[in-house]
Amino acid sequence: MRSFLAAVLVVLITAAAAAQTSAPAASAEPPRLVSLSHFIHATTKLEPTIAFYRDIFGMTIPEPRVFSSPGAALLNNVPGLGLRLAMARFSDGFGFELTEFSNVDRKGGQGLPTDPGAVQLILPVRSVDEVLANARKAGAEILSKAEGAAGAVTIATASGPSRSVILRDTDGYLVRAMEVSAAEATQPGLVQPGVSLALAVKDMNATVKFYREIIGMPLVGDTKYQRNKAWAELYGAAANSEFRQMMFTFPGTKARQEFIEWKGMKRTPFQLRVPDPGAGGWVARVSDLGEMHKKMKENKVAMVTPEPIWFTKTTWDIFISDPDGMHLELFQNIPAPAPKPTD
Repeated sequence: MRSFLAAVLVVLITAAAAAQTSAPAASAEPPRLVSLSHFIHATTKLEPTIAFYRDIFGMTIPEPRVFSSPGAALLNNVPGLGLRLAMARFSDGFGFELTEFSNVDRKGGQGLPTDPGAVQLILPVRSVDEVLANARKAGAEILSKAEGAAGAVTIATASGPSRSVILRDTDGYLVRAMEVSAAEATQPGLVQPGVSLALAVKDMNATVKFYREIIGMPLVGDTKYQRNKAWAELYGAAANSEFRQMMFTFPGTKARQEFIEWKGMKRTPFQLRVPDPGAGGWVARVSDLGEMHKKMKENKVAMVTPEPIWFTKTTWDIFISDPDGMHLELFQNIPAPAPKPTD
């Protein structure tokens, strides 16, 4: 059976590449991120996860649908892979894709917010108290502790003080609700603009190098460690622990990718595969996937897809993992070949 499926995969790859017989020409510019498409979150089953974000955050998420294209199997390098998905849209202009995979072994897990590899969705909200009330009603796990009691803490941010709390959804995926000021609450509903992502990392130096040299995104922030009681309570970290933070902003958006490295406490690397419930990451368009791929091979980057594949006739695509196991889907849009003139 495995031999048969492998043969089918080869046929699919050949068919998908038929419209494009060679890799796109390299650009004269260094490869870089062009735009953010969406964040990704694998689930055990879509319906309970959709209910979590609807009941606690008031999010509207469309009904799940079956993704029948062979692109998902090619991209994940898993013959016969099945996929259901639901795509929410944020007011920021990008999406939040919830996925449910089948015909593949899946093993979920629950990392602590401080564990290297733990991905965290950041949702700016109009009211943290409303989020907490909804979370308690739904029985959601509240990880942040203010003075030892589960609840919100007030942290310092670039926009000023923010009452914030970290929850765990039905798949173990981490979600941080951050209350914004009345002036920043410009959209109807609970979730406001500025949705972002955070990742706990093992070695900030390695993270900075990867995103600068492979992804073409320099990070900004303070490389010095600091001690802060409120941030420790937010993350459920030891009182005497220290951390440092870096970040970049996705081009054309307010969305940030934040990175935080903790020390002075036990940390257990936490990594999931793309189909595993609780896995997260993001999907973005890049300027030159061919040159990026060369750099990936030179630097021995972990690649879910060994070589870029033609996801569609005009989309060249690859799945990779960053140094802490967060999954990045990078794609380049290639214009369709001009039709040949007829006599």
